[in-house]
Amino acid sequence: MTGPDGTDALSLVGIAEDGAHLLVETEDGARFHLPVNDELRRAVRQAASVAANSAPAGAAAPAPGLSPREIQQRLRAGLTPAELAQLSGEPLEAIEKFAAPVLAERQFVIDQAQATRIGRDSGAPLLGDLVVDRLAARGVRPEAISWDAWRAVDEPWRVCVDFQIDGRLSRAVWTYDHGARSLTAEDEEARWLTETELLDAPIPRRHLAAVKLDAEPRPSRPTAPAVDRVVSDGAPPSAAIPMPDPHALTPTEALLEDLNGKRGTREPVDLGEDDDEPEVFEGFGPARTTRTAEVGFGAKAPEAEPEQPQEPTRAPATPANGTERKKRGRAPVPSWDEIVFGARKTPQD
Repeated sequence: MTGPDGTDALSLVGIAEDGAHLLVETEDGARFHLPVNDELRRAVRQAASVAANSAPAGAAAPAPGLSPREIQQRLRAGLTPAELAQLSGEPLEAIEKFAAPVLAERQFVIDQAQATRIGRDSGAPLLGDLVVDRLAARGVRPEAISWDAWRAVDEPWRVCVDFQIDGRLSRAVWTYDHGARSLTAEDEEARWLTETELLDAPIPRRHLAAVKLDAEPRPSRPTAPAVDRVVSDGAPPSAAIPMPDPHALTPTEALLEDLNGKRGTREPVDLGEDDDEPEVFEGFGPARTTRTAEVGFGAKAPEAEPEQPQEPTRAPATPANGTERKKRGRAPVPSWDEIVFGARKTPQD
């Protein structure tokens, strides 16, 4: 059996054990491994699109069970035309007629996701390059990596990569936001593949040691020559707390020190301006002296002056201003001669 151009035709036998190749064989039984890569998928989609566009007007249409919109929704959700034809019972030709736009849309999302940068830096690696490098470190060749994209109704796009390690088929899935050009890992494989050294998380807070406070009250005067300050080992020297003057007093300590120094000392009181305490009434006339002792040396004792009735003591009226008190002086104090001899000496005596 030969193809339209005279080449040998190949028939599909199945999928190879590694899951990344197709087994095909010729008419004489020679088998070959065909790698399943992006080029093969793209060629299959283009061939399906050409076949759908070149179909005659009277070609088979989808059965009444599935509308063209339903066919495209199911294909966009991740099914292939062959899978949809097998599940729905529709002819494959009828499915492929409406599959080309949806398959192209899925491939466009794959290309956009692979070109998305993982990180905030302008030089951050692309998803496609990062996945290839990470899987190469685990022994997976680039041609053995399979990409796909799908979107269910009312859900975001999802992008996946299938690969095989040690005979075990694995898949990593991301949620892709086409508007924001961002990817979110949905499983551990996806997180491992897109984990970078970029610092996208907030910088952790620096831990500072707490200042140790004394439980006992401080004395009125500092007894220690210096005050200990605990500073974090991670803080730079410029961030150290300056040492205070050991003899400097706080405002509260200065007030207590002043009160302790004045304890037991009376404050001077200005009696001249205090009107609450009574003043001694000095009278309106000259001072009189009561003589009770006898005068010696044969001198005649002076006669006692008649005693004048004592007027009741009354509080002096408060002057309207402070000038009257300053002008009025005290009565002259009698001399020693007046006290002894009873009278002031005059020039005639």
